[in-house]
Amino acid sequence: MFIKKLIAVITVVAIASVCFCSCAKKKGAHIPHRFASAEEGRELMLSNDGYYNNFTQNDLDFKMKKTGATMDEYKAFAGEQVRDFSFFEKSYINSLISKMEKTLDKNGYVLPEIDEIVFIKTTMEEEPGASGYTHGTQIYLSGMLITVNTYGHLFPGFDEYFQHLMWHELFHCLTRSDPDFRADMYSLVNFTVTEEDFTIPASVLEYHITNPDVEHHNSYATFIIDGKETDCFTDYVTTMHYAEAQASFMTCSTTALIPIDGTDVYYAPEQASNFDEVFGNNTGYVIDPEECMADNFADTLCYGIEGKDNKGYPNPEIIQGIIDRLSK
Repeated sequence: MFIKKLIAVITVVAIASVCFCSCAKKKGAHIPHRFASAEEGRELMLSNDGYYNNFTQNDLDFKMKKTGATMDEYKAFAGEQVRDFSFFEKSYINSLISKMEKTLDKNGYVLPEIDEIVFIKTTMEEEPGASGYTHGTQIYLSGMLITVNTYGHLFPGFDEYFQHLMWHELFHCLTRSDPDFRADMYSLVNFTVTEEDFTIPASVLEYHITNPDVEHHNSYATFIIDGKETDCFTDYVTTMHYAEAQASFMTCSTTALIPIDGTDVYYAPEQASNFDEVFGNNTGYVIDPEECMADNFADTLCYGIEGKDNKGYPNPEIIQGIIDRLSK
């Protein structure tokens, strides 16, 4: 009987702790957030019409792993992937959020104002190959990655990886919430944001893969192609269709450099002699300035200007630019 009472007390205290962590008003940095149930998460996921309306047949075939897939099939499949968070998963994520807030306070960093983050758990089969992704201020996380085993032990390096992922996904929410912040961040990798989105030409659209974290194609940089300065925006594409690849789009994907003058042509990264100079070399995730800067942002918040294991960065000026922006 004593054991049962003790367990009950511990459970009540733990639940109160989680509620306090996620609901109490805090002094200093605060990242507002809550957790969606599977039912709410499914509704939120399927309400993102702006995302689904941009799908191509290439998207559907690769994401459904079949040729001739339909949007109705995809939405039905995607909705089935949403899950409920366990108590322990919520507790773990709350503890990470608390650490992130302490990092901001310790360094005197101020994030752009942001609406409440809604965390949604899925199997991630609807976005194969991803560990997390976003829509608006919704952050979708892989259930496999956030499940703590029965004894509460984490895989070596799990905390570091997951916290980096959290900063990366949070960045996408911040750039949507504050256009000026987005423009400032993109400028650190030589991209200029415009008011209107560029049109993806037919030759690119045929191989286009829609990225939930990239809502707009309205930024460009100057690339040197065939010795000529060419203003281009970027898009994520495959080099073949699913019928030929018969594998994940990540096995045959690349970054397309598309001239902003409307020419129906695109160039591969290796065709731009200054590709690395534009994006920098801090991360290999250079399919779009949004993803590139999300990684740089996560590195900054996780490792500071010293870098991981105090090894620095190939382009520390990008990290310093982020620090300066957060220190305003």
